[in-house]
Formats: sequence, C-alpha cells, structure tokens
Amino acid sequence: MIEMKWMNRSALALSIGLALSGQIYAQEATDSAAVQDAVDANTVAIEMPESVASSYASTEQVAIADEAADTAQVAEIAPTAITPTAEAPEAETETAVTATQTEDPNAAEGATPASSDTASQALQQQEGDATQQENLEEVFTASEQQYSLVKKGSYSGTYDFEYSYYRDTQLDLALDDGQSQITRLRIEDNANHNITNTFTVQYGVLDNLTLTGSLPLVAKSDVIKDATTAGLGDISFGARWEPFPLKQGRLPLILFGNVSTKTGDSPYEVNADTELSTGKGYYSVGAGASTRKYIDPVVLFASLSANYGFEEKDINQRRGSRILESFDPGISGGFAFGFAYSFNYDVSMTMSYQQSFNTASEYRFNTGETSEPADQSSASLAISLGVRISPETIVNGSVGIGLTEDAPDISLGLSFPLDFIGFGKQVR
Repeated sequence: MIEMKWMNRSALALSIGLALSGQIYAQEATDSAAVQDAVDANTVAIEMPESVASSYASTEQVAIADEAADTAQVAEIAPTAITPTAEAPEAETETAVTATQTEDPNAAEGATPASSDTASQALQQQEGDATQQENLEEVFTASEQQYSLVKKGSYSGTYDFEYSYYRDTQLDLALDDGQSQITRLRIEDNANHNITNTFTVQYGVLDNLTLTGSLPLVAKSDVIKDATTAGLGDISFGARWEPFPLKQGRLPLILFGNVSTKTGDSPYEVNADTELSTGKGYYSVGAGASTRKYIDPVVLFASLSANYGFEEKDINQRRGSRILESFDPGISGGFAFGFAYSFNYDVSMTMSYQQSFNTASEYRFNTGETSEPADQSSASLAISLGVRISPETIVNGSVGIGLTEDAPDISLGLSFPLDFIGFGKQVR
C-alpha cells in the first residue's frame, strides 16, 4: 500500500513537471509580441495588491493541479512517454526570453545613432557638393577668363603659349596682261608655323568691373617664302563688366569689350612676297557677352562677340603689277560654347567649340579696281586639361583641331598664372 502511494505521488510529481514544461514550450513557440504580453502581465501582477495577487496565484495553482490530475492517468497507462527531461526546454526557454529582453533594448538604443549617422552623412554630402562647385568654378575661370571677374583691388598675371600649324595647297597663276594668256601655273604646298607668347594682366576696379591688357610676342615661319620673323604683336586692352548682381535662378551676364592696336609688323608694310608680319595691320574694336551655368557636375558656358576693323589707307604696297592703296577689314564675329568638368580637386577638363567669320572686306588698288575676297569662316574644337599644382595655381594645357580650311590644322596651348614669381594679389 505504501509503495502504491509512493508511485502515485511520483506519477503526480512527474505529471506536474510535464504540465509546466508544456506551458513553457508553448510560450517559446509564440512570437515576440506574446512574450512581451507575458512580461507585461507579470509586471501587472507585481504591482497588484497582495490579496489580489494571492487570489490570482491560488487560482493558477488550482488550474495546474487539475491539469496534473488529468495527465496522471495518462502517465500510469504509458510511463515511458514522460522520459524526456524538462530541464533542456526550460533552459532554452529562459535563454530565449533573456535574449529577447536583451536584444530589444539594444535595438532601441542603436536606432538613434543610426539616424544620427545618416543625417551626418547627408550633411557631409551637401558640404562636399558646395566644395565641388567652388572648385569647378575656380578651375573653369582659370582657363576661361572672359567668363569671370576679379574682386576689387585684386590683380593677377597670366602667361599663354600657343602654337598653330597651317598646311595648305596654293595655286600660283600668272596671266599675260595683253592677251590674257596663262604664263605661269604652279601648285605649291604651303605650311606655316606660328608661335605666340602672350602676357595678360587683369585688375579689379570694382567687384563687377575688371580691366585687362595683353602683350603678345609672335614668331612665324613660312615654307614657301622660306622666311621667318619674330617680334611684338598687336597690344590690346579690354574690360569685363557684370551689369546685374547675381541672383538665385538667374544666369550671370558679363559684357566685355576690347580695343586692338597695330603695334605689330603690318602685312601691308612688308614685302608681301618675301617677308612675314607679326600683326594684322589695322585698329579694331570689339564687344560681346558671355554667360555660364553650373549644373552638377559640369559648368556650361557660351559667348557671342563681334569686331569692327577700321579702314587702313595710304598703304602703297605692290601686289604684282598693281599698288594696293587701301584695305577695309569689314566686320568679323564669332561664338563659342562648351562645358567644364572637374574629375577631382586637382584635375579638370574643358571642351569647347569655337567659330568665327569675316565678311565685307575690300581691297582697293591704284588702277581703280577693287577686290572683295570670299567670306572666311574658321571653326575649331578645343579640349583643355587643367591640373592644380598648388592650392592657388592651376596649369592648363589645350589641344585644338581645325574643322574648316581657314582654321589652323592643329593648335597647342599652355597657360598658367604668374603668381609663382610673386606677381598678383587676391582680395577675398
């Protein structure tokens, strides 16, 4: 009898353990929301008065005892079904609950730093964009000065080197004056090499007004004439003016003008058959407008210009059997457009298309005859690469390709500021 009671008590204890394990396993199968509800329920139970808590505990114990009584019969019939221990599920359940309670606070705490990092990255990107725009505008104005101004009281100097090569086929034709018969007919290949060294100075009179002056030194070589020359070119003076202050959403407009002298050797004062000139031989004035637009990550620019050449009289230059008395240069003009792109802080690229034309020119001879040459058009495509060699110095190298017969077949250029010799003053 005693052994039977002992077996009943053992079966009852094991049944109670199995019931508790089943409850814990059910709790483990629920999602995180059910776990949180259980935690909240425990919290509420802790905050209840002792009487209510005792009543709630008694009710729960009665329910557990009933479940144990029901399962005791199953234990007596099949005792081997309760062989798995309840310690492993209990340990796993406690670990899962602990992990859930541990992970949620960390996730909540980590949300704020992640949001802060995202905001910081966004602010850093905006600052980088502003720096990129300023850097792009700086390298752009270093290669295309006609699109920018300098601050009041600032002055700077720039050196420009340009080499151009012309190759052409010429027809040498001579006619007999009396019978209009051809006395000479030759086809010759001609090639010209031109080198121009230009020193330019610009000074900011006002924040919106800049004055410029250019001094060119020219060297030329002609294959057919077998002649070379070098000397001073045509000195020019100019001004750039921005009539309207910059405003958001409005394109900047810069008006410019220039006056070109005839300080170089005039082509109408040298022997046209054996000598070369270093200047154009007449005075001219010009005017134009330019604008630019920053569109990340490039700067778009465009300009339009026109020039008028004053008539040159009393030339008295022999041209074959006639004497050239006067020359009217006519009107010339041009336009250009392109873009500038900055690869990084140190390297940038500018690509532009330029085209100019000359029309209405006229030669007058002592015989009363006039000659009006055909209109000329010169177009070229230029690519420039800018490299920053110091925080304040940018060197630009360019390559130009002629697209029409009147344009140089090839041209090379190099420009850099003269600040390395101490010439220049920048006012921020």
